[in-house]
Amino acid sequence: MKLKEIAKKANVSISTVSRIINNQGNFSEETRRKVLEIANEHLTPGVSPSKLAGIPYHIAVIVPGTNDFFDNDPSTSADLNHLKEEFEAYGHQIQIVKHSADAPSSPAYRYLTEEKADAALIFDPMANDKLVEELERLGIPYLLTNGRTYKSGHNYIDYDNRKGAYEVIRYLHGLGHRKIGIIAGPRNHLVNVNRLDGCKDAFRDFKLPWVDAAVAMGAFDPAHGYEAVKQLMREDPSITAIFTFNDILAFGAMKGLAEMNIRIPADVSLVGFDDVKLSEFMVPPLTTVRRFRYDISSLIVKVLVELIANKNISEVQISLKTELIERESCAGVAPMA
Repeated sequence: MKLKEIAKKANVSISTVSRIINNQGNFSEETRRKVLEIANEHLTPGVSPSKLAGIPYHIAVIVPGTNDFFDNDPSTSADLNHLKEEFEAYGHQIQIVKHSADAPSSPAYRYLTEEKADAALIFDPMANDKLVEELERLGIPYLLTNGRTYKSGHNYIDYDNRKGAYEVIRYLHGLGHRKIGIIAGPRNHLVNVNRLDGCKDAFRDFKLPWVDAAVAMGAFDPAHGYEAVKQLMREDPSITAIFTFNDILAFGAMKGLAEMNIRIPADVSLVGFDDVKLSEFMVPPLTTVRRFRYDISSLIVKVLVELIANKNISEVQISLKTELIERESCAGVAPMA
């Protein structure tokens, strides 16, 4: 029985079970007794509750050092929360460490040198960053996620963001759209680069002209979506579809389009990425690309533990599928009068 099963049976969170079993935190005597009773029911005689989850490891989760990283995109917080719960379900401890790719004195470099991390997860890695080389120098097992390189020897478990973006352009092309605007994320984030590469692949395959001016890059926040869609539509009113690189950008774009009296989808089709819960409740409900967060969290934990324990693994590269979710924010291009 894993910690998540004990949590379900005791009707408490996984982190509560983890802390009680490891004698951490302040909980009521009733909660503590209930959790320990359920745990002890499933223990072999002589095995302590702390052994339920196997060998506990210390994992560094390295995230971008920008102050608005968590605030702008709720899907990021959800991803990290799922990861935290999954690590704790196996009894492991995580430490979130901020990192600035262009700073030699980045907190991540200090932390990895001074603290004993058994492994590291680079969440939302940056282009042209030297952190992977530092981890390899220190002999610390690692994985990249929420953005990847395609270099041989780099370990990653990630959604196929490139293919997910490709499928969006394929879908819009199938609806007759030939003038497609793109609202992208930060230029130096690998997840943004991966989705941009997918768009370029599709534009090439469907013989659509690639126009740099039709791509607006900026932060993954609604304000960027709002400003970018106004800029794109002012500069090229013939655009019939907008692809935003996450749903939060799409929400901002919806507001901008409404203020310009541009109707969705009658005048412009709109597609997002991530399928956050709010997407299906927008007006109109947002077509988007779904990622299955719980699947990836469990896989990341298992593979990181395997990388720690098995020194014979030379490379891990795993892509998880995405799925286009069709809703009411897209329509075929209206025929010319």
